[in-house]
Amino acid sequence: MTSIRSILVDGVAEPVGSVLARARRTTGQLSAAGAQRGSLALGGAVELLADRGFGPARALGAGRDEIAPFTAGSAFAVDGVFANREAAAATGGPSLAMAVEMTRNPGRPGAPIPVLTPHLPADAEAGALAATWLGHASVLVEIDGVRVLTDPVFSRRCSPSQTVGPRRMHEVPVPVGALPPIDVVLISHDHYDHLDVETIDALATLHPQAQFVVPTGVQAHLLSWGIGPRRIHAADWYERVTLDIAGTQLRFHAVAARHFSGRGMIRNLTQWVSWAVVGPEHRFFFSGDTGFTERYAETGDLLGPFDLSIIAIGAYDAAWADIHVTPEEALSVHHLINPGAAGESLLLPIHWGTFNLAPHSWSDPVQRLLSAAGTAGVRVVVPRPGGTADVLKRSGTAFDDPTWWEHCA
Repeated sequence: MTSIRSILVDGVAEPVGSVLARARRTTGQLSAAGAQRGSLALGGAVELLADRGFGPARALGAGRDEIAPFTAGSAFAVDGVFANREAAAATGGPSLAMAVEMTRNPGRPGAPIPVLTPHLPADAEAGALAATWLGHASVLVEIDGVRVLTDPVFSRRCSPSQTVGPRRMHEVPVPVGALPPIDVVLISHDHYDHLDVETIDALATLHPQAQFVVPTGVQAHLLSWGIGPRRIHAADWYERVTLDIAGTQLRFHAVAARHFSGRGMIRNLTQWVSWAVVGPEHRFFFSGDTGFTERYAETGDLLGPFDLSIIAIGAYDAAWADIHVTPEEALSVHHLINPGAAGESLLLPIHWGTFNLAPHSWSDPVQRLLSAAGTAGVRVVVPRPGGTADVLKRSGTAFDDPTWWEHCA
C-alpha cells in the first residue's frame, strides 16, 4: 500500500521528500544553466569591450572561466569559490540608511592632508629595513636590500572607472615613474582599492625587473592585463613563494586572512591573504584586508615575531565586522603575530585616511589605535603620506610629526 508520504511518479512509488529534492535539483540545474548562459554572454561582452580598449571593462580583469584553471587544485575552493574558515556573523550587511549616510562623506578630513615627497633616489641601494607609506595599503618596504611594494594603488579612484567610485583624499606622494627600482609587487587580494590596473600597467612597463607575488587565482587578472607569466608567482593559504633577488632570498608566506574577493558580480573566485615576508636578516607582516581571527596566533608561532607589522586599521563597521578589523582588533593581531615581543615590533597602520570607505570619521581609526597602543605599550608610527620610517633606527620623516593627523581631524 502506498503511504501518504509517497506519490506515484512514472508508475513507481517515490518518497515525497525525494521528489521535492529532485525537483529542487532540476530547478537548480536549470537556473545554473541560465546563469551560465547569462554569465557567458556577459563575459563575452566584457571581453569584447576590454579588447577594444574600454577601460572599465578591462579593469574587471579575468572572468570565471579564466580564473578557474588556477584555482581548481586549491584545497580551500569548493566549486571554484573560496570561503573563510570562520563562520560568518549574522550582521545583515550594509543598509539603505548607511548608503544614504555615506553620501555625506563622513570619513573626509576637516583640513587638507599634508603629503611628503619621499627621498627615494633611483641609484641608492635599498636599506636593511625601512617603510614608506604611500597611502591606503600601499607601502614601499626595503628589506635586506630588496624593495617590496604592497598593494599599489596610485590612481585617482579605487574603482573600475576613474569617473565614479571612491576618490582619494590626498595626492599620491610619488608617481610610479619616480619610484626607485621595484623588485617585488606584493598583492593581498583583488579588490579595487588593493589591485589597480593602471598602476599595475605602469609598474610592469617602468619596472621591468619587478616580480609579482599574488594569491591563488589573482594571476589570471595579471595575465589578462598582459603581465608575462614568468613574472607572476602565486600562493594559496599555507603556501609560500621563494624569490632570489640579486643574491638575496626572500620567502613570502601566504597567511590565511578573513575577508573576501571579487571585481565583478561574482565574489570569492580568487583567494585573499595576509603575507609574512622573511628575509635573511629581517621580517615583516602585511595584513592586507582582514577581519579578526585568533588564527593569526599560528603565524606568530611559526614565523614571528616580526620587526615590522603593517596592519589595516580603517574601513570598519558593525555591518561587516567579519571582514575589517577595528583599531583595537588590529592591535590584537599585532600581539598574536609577535608572541612575547609586541613591544619590540614596530606597528605601521594602513588602510585609513586615503579613501572614504566606511561611515566612521576620518581620524577615528588612528585615534583609537594610539589610545589602545599606549595602554598596551606598543610602539606605533603614523606617517604622513610619503613619510619614511627607518624601522631599525626608529628615525625618519615618519617620526617627525606624530600629531600631524590631529590638525586634519
